[in-house]
Amino acid sequence: MQIYNQLLAAFDELCQSGNYTAVVKRAWQLYQADAVQKTNVYAKNMVNGIVKDVELHAVVIDSEHIRYSSCTCQHSDFCEHIGALFFQYSKGLENGKVLAEQAYFQLLGVTRASSIQQSESSSSLDQHTNPAELFQRLHSKYGEDWKKCKHSFHPLSQTLTAIKGMAKHSPQNVQRMHWCASILYVLYLGERALLAVDSFSRYYHEMTFKRIAEPWMTSLYEWLKELKDEKLHSFEYEWIRELLAFVYDCAAKMEKPMVEWDYIYYHLLGLLAGNETQQQEMVQLFKQQLELEQSPYMRNMLYGSLAVLKLNEHEDEAAISYFEKCQFEKVQRLIYPVVEGRMQEQQWDKVHIWMDRLLEHFTTGQHIRSVGPYLSLCRKASMLQPSEERWQSVMIMLLPHSYSSLAEHYAAQGQYEQWTDLQMYMGRKPDDFKGAELQSIERHSPEALLPMYHQAIDSAIHSRNRQGYRMAAKYMKKLQGLYEQLEKQDVWLRYFDAMQHKYSRLRAFQEELLKGKLL
Repeated sequence: MQIYNQLLAAFDELCQSGNYTAVVKRAWQLYQADAVQKTNVYAKNMVNGIVKDVELHAVVIDSEHIRYSSCTCQHSDFCEHIGALFFQYSKGLENGKVLAEQAYFQLLGVTRASSIQQSESSSSLDQHTNPAELFQRLHSKYGEDWKKCKHSFHPLSQTLTAIKGMAKHSPQNVQRMHWCASILYVLYLGERALLAVDSFSRYYHEMTFKRIAEPWMTSLYEWLKELKDEKLHSFEYEWIRELLAFVYDCAAKMEKPMVEWDYIYYHLLGLLAGNETQQQEMVQLFKQQLELEQSPYMRNMLYGSLAVLKLNEHEDEAAISYFEKCQFEKVQRLIYPVVEGRMQEQQWDKVHIWMDRLLEHFTTGQHIRSVGPYLSLCRKASMLQPSEERWQSVMIMLLPHSYSSLAEHYAAQGQYEQWTDLQMYMGRKPDDFKGAELQSIERHSPEALLPMYHQAIDSAIHSRNRQGYRMAAKYMKKLQGLYEQLEKQDVWLRYFDAMQHKYSRLRAFQEELLKGKLL
């Protein structure tokens, strides 16, 4: 959406400074004729594509410096091929056909007939709109739409489009806040519809709702991230407070919510960072609600919210104290990005505090199966602090659950001897690996593999059966190649003679050595 808004503003300014009406109309004709054969977005601000007119034209649009955009037709500034690519790019966005049509009419400088009699709700959404009154209007107009979802949740897509359309002529910052509210309201309708589903088909409806709500949630988090990266205005803080109140009410109504209202709530609270007045008000409010709230889910959400506010103030120890009062599985998604951020900021004293507390959860609690993200943080810390051994020691402590992460870390860091020691400790044999894995280590450090092959040979022989002897001969053949690669044929000959003498009475083993052309 950011690229769309930048391009629309830039092209609108171009059209107002010159006579481009014919160019815009021709661009629209090419767009409707599907003349744009390829569209690609790269480098966060560039759009390129191929437009088929009389000839094929390669087009590149730079949303940050529009006059650097180019087309092989060699027309200056703004040509029909650039316009067609812009319309096609707009079509690929959510509600894209409407966005493309809106851009077309705006560039022409005319008003659509359908927008002359726009509803009061559409014309009144601006920076002075009261978000509380907006939710009341949504309840009165769309509050019963959940009843349309007896067999499918797809009617909610139409409801979402209709609600978002109320702000299609509003300023971009108002539009973004309204679209966040739109998604939250439709999620509420979906969860309300699930309450009316019979227990026999509930699981099917829950899976359907999760699938259809996933892209909505993705868009919501993207818009919230955009808001966090910008300086907010007073009216936006008013919207955020109302969204917080709405989300809290939705969470309180459900004993086991399907929507992750708590996680949405934490994201909204993150937008208050830097506004001390708002944060202090919310802290007092949460403490009052904790005295009255009895629901475990809501108490967990309130403690998590207090922790998020403390993180906004960079009070990590206070945040940890609140997180420890929460269910770990409910808040661990919040903790890992915080720890990673502290690593990037080189605040290692805080990193140690977080990692030690997390380690306590995994060593004393029931959360060891979810240790994966913690191990990823250990690997990242080890790469940022190569001289610090504690991170690898922690991963060794968490074996066998940390085996995959530790093996990948050793291989990535070129610690091949430690990698081999780990495989031998876990009892893995050369045949347990794909060829490419061992080939990579054999290419960089063949001597590191020698102990593993020696162990595998002894283990195979001790099985005392023909299959074991066959595998031992196979490993010995590979071991011979490694010694030759290292130019240590004399060591190999001494080892082979000792093995042949030691197991001279195992006729089956001697036969397998003969078959393997080792004798």
